[in-house]
Amino acid sequence: MLWLSHRRITVFLAVVIGSLILLPISISAQQETTENDDTSGTPHPHADSCSWTGGACEWDYNMQMMTATFLNDKKETFYAYVEPDVSTFYNQSEGQLQPVQPDFTGMFVKFVNMGPKMVRVLWIPNGNTAKDPLEICDIEPFGSCGTASYPSQHFQLAWPDNLDLVLERFTTKPGKNVYVYDAFRGSYEKAYRKLKPEDFQHYMMQYNNNLFNKHYKEKTGREWLALYGQKFPPRFHMWQADSLGQTHVVTTKEIHFVEYPPEEELAKGVSLYGPRPEEITRNRKHRDTHATMELHLTVLSCAPRVFEIKHFLSDLEVDHLLKVAEQKNLETSTTRAGDYAKVTQEESTRTSTNTWIGRHQDIILDAIYRRAADVMKIDERLFRRRRKTEIPEFTESMVDISESLQLVHYDVGQQYTPHHDFAMPRLVKGQPSRFATLLLYLNDEGLRGGETTFPMWRNAETSKRLDVKPEKGKALLFYNLLPDGNYDELSMHAARPVLQGEKWLANLWVWDPVLAHG
Repeated sequence: MLWLSHRRITVFLAVVIGSLILLPISISAQQETTENDDTSGTPHPHADSCSWTGGACEWDYNMQMMTATFLNDKKETFYAYVEPDVSTFYNQSEGQLQPVQPDFTGMFVKFVNMGPKMVRVLWIPNGNTAKDPLEICDIEPFGSCGTASYPSQHFQLAWPDNLDLVLERFTTKPGKNVYVYDAFRGSYEKAYRKLKPEDFQHYMMQYNNNLFNKHYKEKTGREWLALYGQKFPPRFHMWQADSLGQTHVVTTKEIHFVEYPPEEELAKGVSLYGPRPEEITRNRKHRDTHATMELHLTVLSCAPRVFEIKHFLSDLEVDHLLKVAEQKNLETSTTRAGDYAKVTQEESTRTSTNTWIGRHQDIILDAIYRRAADVMKIDERLFRRRRKTEIPEFTESMVDISESLQLVHYDVGQQYTPHHDFAMPRLVKGQPSRFATLLLYLNDEGLRGGETTFPMWRNAETSKRLDVKPEKGKALLFYNLLPDGNYDELSMHAARPVLQGEKWLANLWVWDPVLAHG
């Protein structure tokens, strides 16, 4: 762990305070690849998860080693994901092309509370303190929160019960995502004297994280939005996105349903532990005649990693999802901290309605979940509740790593402004977060607008956003994390306003690590 034990800190601080000498904490980022940087023989940190992913665990070949030196000359290595040169996205040699700066200037900002009391983040519209500030989030002691912003936005931190007492002011700047309130102004000696041992460990956790962020940015060109020592590389498969138009092929046994099973069969639902073998056999006749089918994942963006999967759903499966949605009450969609609700100066950031459908709804829903697991190369048993004998090495939780399927409806004019699917977790080990997002498009006839857009995508051709047009039965897969465990700011996305007709969409979110959810 990066923080020291209470006893070791006591000894260290006795020396430091007695001599009035502060020992530096430094992190050196190795810019050149050396023989010691070769990761080919380095065990993957989650090597025991290979059986969950349907293949060997492999390092992403864009990971590069950093060496970190902390207090008491403690050294650790970290493998950072370094984004490839944009020229390689077009199968050209490095340096041949230059990235185009996007027209969109939005950004993700993270606020860190390095104090023992809860603080509130307030947005000051246009920097006008005469107007009432808008509340963004409350940050627990030594925690963090994230939201949207643009350059030159003004924020301030205050006590929740005394908003007039301003603790810190921030003005956002391009390229700077992390803003820290340190109650002890960087003095870990003072923090040690004032804080309880457990709180001091949390303080040092954030202290070291801030130092790591500076050198991570030197190495990668982006800021570290996660929590070093707590957030680890994803354990599950991540498809490579080496070049635009690159295609991966997945062969799945979860073939399409092409006719409805009897109504009484659907009404039964399936067990939380999945359908029994005889249920699957009994309903085989209602599916396509082929034993397997191929799904093609085509790279639309390399950074962030975005893949288009046409014909993921059959027409019957789409109709079934819409039929299920009609039987439920749609409610106004909500947002979380980390969405762009409060700093985009829009009256409403998400104006759709939605409902939720569990995998155990029926045999057709179960097949869709199994197919999604195959596309992501994850054992489908992790997408449902498991018996103790199923994947016993996955000891983290018996809860499934996927959320219920969210069905979303947009009328004319409705939209979801730019946002991220990740949010800043609480101070818990592993930092649970959404790892991947799978979007399922359920209609296109008579629809104009409603594109899924990625306004920050990296490319060498245009400053315009990447627009993905809704097509009935198509899926869209993208990752919210980078291969090194950092949150991918470039995964920002939006649902453009519907201009004509209506739009139906389903979201499936997959977590790593898992968070108990309803």
